[in-house]
Amino acid sequence: MDFSKLGNFAKLGGLIGGIPSFFDNFKEMEEIVLNYPKLKDRIANKEEDREKAIKNLKEIRAELSLPFLRTFEKFLDASLSQLYDGINFNDSGNNLKELSLKNNIVLVPNHQSHADYVAINYIYFKKYQSPLFVAGGNNLNIFPIGPLFRRSGCFFIRRTFANDILYKLTLEAYLHYMLVKGNPIEFFFEGGRSRTGKLLPPRYGLYQMLIEAHNSIPEKDRMPLKFIPVSIVHEYVPEQKSLVRELEGGKKKKESAGQVFGLVRLFSYQFGNVHINVGHPVDMPPVDLDNLKTQTQKLAFECFLEVGKNMRVTPTSLLAMILLDEPTGALKWEEILSKARHIVAYCQKFNVPITDSITPENLEKSLERSIDILIGNKKVEAIGNPNGNHVFYSIKDDSRKEILYFKNTVLHHFLVPWIVNMGWVNLFSGHITNVDDLKKFFISQRKQLMHEFYLPTVKEFLNSTLEIVSDAVGREVKTLEECMELSHKELYQILQKVSLFSRACNYLMEAYYVCGLTLTALSKEYKEGFKMETFLKKYKEVFESERKLKRIIKYAESYSVPLSKSSLQYFVHTGIVASNSGYYAVTDSQKLADVLTKVESDLSSQLSINLLN
Repeated sequence: MDFSKLGNFAKLGGLIGGIPSFFDNFKEMEEIVLNYPKLKDRIANKEEDREKAIKNLKEIRAELSLPFLRTFEKFLDASLSQLYDGINFNDSGNNLKELSLKNNIVLVPNHQSHADYVAINYIYFKKYQSPLFVAGGNNLNIFPIGPLFRRSGCFFIRRTFANDILYKLTLEAYLHYMLVKGNPIEFFFEGGRSRTGKLLPPRYGLYQMLIEAHNSIPEKDRMPLKFIPVSIVHEYVPEQKSLVRELEGGKKKKESAGQVFGLVRLFSYQFGNVHINVGHPVDMPPVDLDNLKTQTQKLAFECFLEVGKNMRVTPTSLLAMILLDEPTGALKWEEILSKARHIVAYCQKFNVPITDSITPENLEKSLERSIDILIGNKKVEAIGNPNGNHVFYSIKDDSRKEILYFKNTVLHHFLVPWIVNMGWVNLFSGHITNVDDLKKFFISQRKQLMHEFYLPTVKEFLNSTLEIVSDAVGREVKTLEECMELSHKELYQILQKVSLFSRACNYLMEAYYVCGLTLTALSKEYKEGFKMETFLKKYKEVFESERKLKRIIKYAESYSVPLSKSSLQYFVHTGIVASNSGYYAVTDSQKLADVLTKVESDLSSQLSINLLN
């Protein structure tokens, strides 16, 4: 291993014990924390609990040093440029430093990579010359990165502490201290890195602690509390291989010092850009203690939706959308570019956020850079003579799940056109004959996808559908009833517009089909029910068997443990499968057969109307 690239890192590590913590007035911190009302009541007249609370505080707290942070900034200036093309930060007109002077601000980003800790902290300090206090999992509190992060403003939280009330109260009291001091805070609302690229539903624990900690500040001293949704998108994620291993059922490897020094290997990879986009601040309304749980959930989902809305389509996610459409084939560069232009045009027409790098004037150059990164990282292969006109590009079969990650980060923006395409295919084939059929189809497709994504409401979904239809036919279509009166020419025009997305979600449909076959087989073998591990084992067997047949199952990425579990939940929620005490059993075989027939029909009878090919 070449340790020469660790030279600056080693020098930085030598500063851990050599610079005093600029903000580390522990006596003041201890006084505020131990006087937090809920903790104070808990430890009153209990010296042992008091000592334990102090020990917890030392385990949790950041030990920020501004001199160290400035040194760290210089180190990152030098090293990040070797890994990334750039870190693009868009505050959307929100000066977060100014906001923090009159408000308690809490940044709530999504979480794709361990690099998020560094990227957001680095760019925040560089732009505002002000520190940010980041909540990190204590799995990262290992030498040497633990002390480095702690000196940079990271405070560490145990992964689980539900049964340790004293720890929970100490953490809440520490958050109270941070709010009293006016320190800007950040935590990753998903609770962990997304393994699939899809946004994970928010965890409520830290939201509620912050709300209660803020509410405990005397009203005369209390600043408004604002949550700042932050969308972060990587063009390439350093942990790709390990994430895919976990998707396939492998156990997560515990972080270690050995892994940290293994990061030297990252210098042989290219990561493109990181895009950080600040959303519209979400104000905390007056606290209603009687309905705090509901209030917390509503606020958390408001932040979640804002993050999802601002997840930008990048050159890599655009390439992933296009290349993954082909189950095994390859595309010429001209085909890729043509499809990309049409997707970008759709994004601009329907307000899907994109990076500046894929606006029409920058698109081709940015895609060339992204395809070079994917080829350099051995995820995509160029087939043919690079000096000739017959070069084809294809994702390597064993890399499809890695590339799927990037597609999944933005797929929620394209669910409506995919469903519209499916609906219009069913109209052409005669499976939908009236407006009630059309409504039922849209609602059933939405119900299925809600186990994979947080979707717009039925009303919002229908409005988006009518916008797409109106744009395609060149006149306003106000109702689904009007859709049923469209001419064949107009129906064809709609398919022209949306057929580009015709296979966007097919890998999900394939997973649900495999799940249905798995449940059919297990219902015959296990009359009394089966456990999850039995289901997962059988699911994999069925998937491998069906893929060899190449009849319905086309995509390697249709198999993953999270996807098999979410497809099972769909069958549970539709009443086809019952779940009781860890066992699952099919309760409606006829309904299961009907779903299988429908999914198979949808997958096998899609029209291949795509004028871009």
